[in-house]
Amino acid sequence: MRIVSIIALVVVYISYFVYASPFAATWDEVDFALALERYDLLAMQPHFPGYPYFIFGGMLVHSFVDNPAKALAIWNGLLMMSATIPIYLLAKTFVEKKYAWVVTALVQSLSYVMLIASQPMSEGSALAILWWYVWSLQRALHSDRVDVQLLPLWLFSVMLGIRLSYIPFGIGILYVWWKRAYRPKKLLLYSLIAVAFQFIWIMAVATTEGEGFLQLAFSFTTGHFTQWGGAISTDEAPFWKRAIMLIFYNIIWTGMAKQSIWLLSCFIVLLVMTWKRITLPPLYRLFLLTYFLWALFAQNIEKPRHILPIVVIVSFFLFVSALQSSSRFRLTVMLILLLSQTIIGIQGVKRQATQLPATYQLAYDFEQKEKPFILLTWEETRVLEYLRVSFPHERVFSFDVFQREKAAFPHAKVYVTDHVVKGFQAQGIDVRPYIHFVRTYESSLLSDPVYGRITVYEWREEEKRE
Repeated sequence: MRIVSIIALVVVYISYFVYASPFAATWDEVDFALALERYDLLAMQPHFPGYPYFIFGGMLVHSFVDNPAKALAIWNGLLMMSATIPIYLLAKTFVEKKYAWVVTALVQSLSYVMLIASQPMSEGSALAILWWYVWSLQRALHSDRVDVQLLPLWLFSVMLGIRLSYIPFGIGILYVWWKRAYRPKKLLLYSLIAVAFQFIWIMAVATTEGEGFLQLAFSFTTGHFTQWGGAISTDEAPFWKRAIMLIFYNIIWTGMAKQSIWLLSCFIVLLVMTWKRITLPPLYRLFLLTYFLWALFAQNIEKPRHILPIVVIVSFFLFVSALQSSSRFRLTVMLILLLSQTIIGIQGVKRQATQLPATYQLAYDFEQKEKPFILLTWEETRVLEYLRVSFPHERVFSFDVFQREKAAFPHAKVYVTDHVVKGFQAQGIDVRPYIHFVRTYESSLLSDPVYGRITVYEWREEEKRE
């Protein structure tokens, strides 16, 4: 079992290099890819808060890899490889040493985690540092050494400098301080050091942006929670529906099973065998509760990648609990799950790296269309700009802006994407008499649940149907 686990790990590592995604297929991915050429928050290269450690790592790899998107994906892979160390060390504290490699391989081969870590997004890097951070907290719980206490403070700073949305995990530091029962003077000292570590990356980003940094920070934060961020304050769905989607669709069906009936069945069998043995130490229960509430209320549940921390922590302790008993049947189930996850994960990252994303298909197809025409989109325009297409395109969110853009091209055909159409419908506009189906572009909805499928319509007002 140990040999098989190590082989599976090596296969996963190789996939991070061979199948690192070369595509900047979404708005965020374009932001990150452009940042490797020129770091400028005001130009959304990248967007706030700047992700300095992630971009710096991408720049290092970009010195050897020409494609900026692929460079960022490879950087994710390198950090995910490093996370093998803390996962293994943590596993050794919960299971026999001979099974620690099994737990490590099972966690690292989670198919959906592999898929997201192979993208030019910050989740893979943040998840890797999260493992180092959790391991450092586990050590800090049982040691008074100053370096052991300072390590999680520094790692927390690095993690937030990669992905700020992992800020709820700061509760772990407070938990350690509470358990260690430090006196006020020592608490004040450690608090100041923690803030100083955060200021390393905050001041670096602020210095590059100058006076506009605070205004940018306020604007971005306000927009996230009140407009486009997908927080509960902007979600029209009932609370119960949002919670069910987060738990069953995002965490279980997508995050753990990668929308595979076979993987879901394996997890169900494993759960049935171990549910009485599953135990979560207080620190990890606190992590899950805090981040679950954060994901429920403050994150965009249309993007399951936001729940990756919950997926890996839950999976880790499911695997650990299963290996409390070394029955042959249980080991066989875990071996089947390990091989299945690895195979399905490899298939997913290969498809993601070799199949053109829907946004790319849209761009290349419209390059061949007869002009004149204009294409009106939502976020797809960011990708079209990145690809430097030769045809006119604009981003429109309101029907008034659409009317102005259309009027500027009186003799051109007007094409709109389904996201524009849905936006108009949400504004109370009846679009049915005007739109004529042209084509649907499809790639992977797992890789991009929002723009993995794009439908284009032609807008014809002169042929309005009664």
